[in-house]
Amino acid sequence: MSSELSLMMPVPVLPTPTFLPRPRAVKGFALSIFAGILTMVAGVMATVLGLLFPGDVPSWLSPYIYGGAVLGLVLGAIILLGAFLIWHRFLALGGIIVFLASLVNVYLVLVYFFTMPYWPWVMMFVGLLALVIGVIGAIAGIAGK
Repeated sequence: MSSELSLMMPVPVLPTPTFLPRPRAVKGFALSIFAGILTMVAGVMATVLGLLFPGDVPSWLSPYIYGGAVLGLVLGAIILLGAFLIWHRFLALGGIIVFLASLVNVYLVLVYFFTMPYWPWVMMFVGLLALVIGVIGAIAGIAGK
């Protein structure tokens, strides 16, 4: 049997193709995490101020006073989900999720922040900061930065 093996033509062995791993988008991940936390804080701030000053909440918004916290926590969780997708190298999917959830944050800013007379500029600043940082984080995540 060994004589049969020596008569076989040698087959060149090609190396297994290797691909460089996709880069981790650390800046996009960090900015998206920060935007998610700010979105959660802004939603809770809107609800707390609505509960502290119930007479200043418009009548159409009073049944939905806890909606600011719910909306802020849900949007923040979606942004955090997108951030972790960016971290796990699903750059486009995570960036799109962060981008869309940050744009929905405009709803939180417009509905809950413009209606409160006390300290609305603080909540608007936090909400708009979360929106801007989320969009920048999404763009950095998609770009792989």
